[in-house]
Amino acid sequence: MLLVTGPTVLASTPEGDAAVPEGEAVVPETAVESEEEDTEDSGEQRPSMLDRHKNYVDTRVQRASQWADSFFDDPNYEAEAANSQIRIRPELYYRSKQHFSAKLRVRLRINLPSLGRRVSLVAGADEDDDLIEDSTDDSSQEGIVGLQFFMRESTRWNTSFTAGIKFNDVAGVFGPRVRYEDVIGNRGSWRFTQSLRWQTNNYWQINTRLDLNRVVSDRLFFRQTFDGRWRGERSDEEGYRTQVSSFLTQSLGSQAGLQYEFSTVFHTRPDTHVDKYTVAVRYRKRTKRPWLYYEIIPQLSWDEEYDYDFNPGLRLRLEIFYGGKKSTEFWRREAEDTETFRW
Repeated sequence: MLLVTGPTVLASTPEGDAAVPEGEAVVPETAVESEEEDTEDSGEQRPSMLDRHKNYVDTRVQRASQWADSFFDDPNYEAEAANSQIRIRPELYYRSKQHFSAKLRVRLRINLPSLGRRVSLVAGADEDDDLIEDSTDDSSQEGIVGLQFFMRESTRWNTSFTAGIKFNDVAGVFGPRVRYEDVIGNRGSWRFTQSLRWQTNNYWQINTRLDLNRVVSDRLFFRQTFDGRWRGERSDEEGYRTQVSSFLTQSLGSQAGLQYEFSTVFHTRPDTHVDKYTVAVRYRKRTKRPWLYYEIIPQLSWDEEYDYDFNPGLRLRLEIFYGGKKSTEFWRREAEDTETFRW
């Protein structure tokens, strides 16, 4: 059995809860109450709601998906984090057509325990801008400061509402986000995410994402992702932007992982065309310091902007992560006697 851990958590949560690794699956306190509906008594002894819930989350694909999302910092995972965390990520990027560029991304999320752990203060990079990842020097990505209200949280459902202010245009922004997921047998699952953002300057954005997941082996996890983004008339981006990506994630033990990616991005306006093709390999490693990570990402791209000429590149990242989580005993497998996360 493979032992895999996500980033180690340093900061403790409110009320003195013990810190656990970032990659460990954590269930919201409301999940047990909201996940199952009452059924009629058939005279047979049915598994308890707690047992049914535990059987669902103990599938291999759920554990593999949660590890891949947390360890590789998937935007969906970030958008659903109901715990306090800070991420600081400096980045250096070289591409033969654009030469060198640098970028610094900062994300701050502070859970507000006085409001029943249902509200988080968010600041910095906006997760919705990451659902389709642009180049690292894309100036269209904006920061946000605001509040995220969590309404329903369970293994299948996650719904929230965000209200805040975006920095670049100094405009109010608000909108809902809904995610639903379910398993397909013991090795497969699917996840659908829909979000809507509207700004007071009449700018709006709709993001749609579908993930199809499959456990290939004890060390390999495959994901096929379909991302769609539609922005309003105030945006410079025309038409519907779609990114189709294939990811193969390989665990290299508890401290490192590889992610192989092939992506195609295309637009529908002014005519339907492919914007770029990208092939990349992402190596992520936790250092001896549990709060410090680094990534090396060689990639090849073929961009319409450069007539689809061969465009090699290299991306170097550091990430400083602090965070905390509240764990519940029933979520963890009975066989586990450590804070490791079992795939």
